[in-house]
Amino acid sequence: SNPWRAVDLDLSMALRREMDRAGGAGIVIDHQVLITNALLKDPKGQEILIADIGDLPIENVWLRTSGFGATATGAGVRHFIEAVRKLHQIGKPLIADGVGGLAGLAVGAFGAVGGISHGVGQKEGFNINDWRKSSSGGGGTVKRIYVRELDRYFEKSQLNVIFNARGGRARYGCNDKSCCSYGTEDMIENEHIHFITQRRRQLNDLSGVPELRRAEHFLLRHIDPAVRSARYGARLKLTDEKVAKVVSKAKVRLGRLWDTLADLQNQDSAPTRSRSPAFRGNGRAVNSMMGQK
Repeated sequence: SNPWRAVDLDLSMALRREMDRAGGAGIVIDHQVLITNALLKDPKGQEILIADIGDLPIENVWLRTSGFGATATGAGVRHFIEAVRKLHQIGKPLIADGVGGLAGLAVGAFGAVGGISHGVGQKEGFNINDWRKSSSGGGGTVKRIYVRELDRYFEKSQLNVIFNARGGRARYGCNDKSCCSYGTEDMIENEHIHFITQRRRQLNDLSGVPELRRAEHFLLRHIDPAVRSARYGARLKLTDEKVAKVVSKAKVRLGRLWDTLADLQNQDSAPTRSRSPAFRGNGRAVNSMMGQK
């Protein structure tokens, strides 16, 4: 057991008491849970988590799960959904923290969580081992461009390999003038704007669908087009073998994601759903699965 768990719980209770005493009774508290994917799927781990936070004076529960994120496999996404559904009995909105990509959209579409949170083109997965590594310091990050059709990022040189293949630019370049006015040039040079625009559209599309139809809509309008695009990409004559392998792996992953989630959707009879988070201030429920930091 983690000796810091009791300390964390006691601090949440103490914070509530002190805020109430200081006149902040109307200020709500969120509680973040740092957990491993293995412990989250363990029945005993689930029982402990439910017992720990079920009665805490909190509004939302933020799940930051080590080993789960945007690159999760189809089986991994399904196991996460099934595990988190066990936590619905807590009765509080659940938010998947540090989860993006189609994996993040999936856990929202299937009702496991009421919201997702991640950075702008980063922090779409969490690995607790990264905290144990000493910082090397210095250095910058390599520019990565989001390709929605393949549910992954590419470095500029990799993306140019795809664009140089016959049919590659037309298929994977952003030709949406309301997103990238100058097409692929904007897509590469203003990659953050491109990412935010594309992710917001994914989220808004899902959020506009009634909850009971959201999983089916996600499969047909998000996963299925991605599978078809990945199959198309795997047929491109790419001059760089490493890029070709990346695209081929995307095809396999997306195909398995479709198969696994379609099976889950067919087997779901009456799945429970997480409550939706509320906007701060007026208590109005959020009909969206978006949260970016």
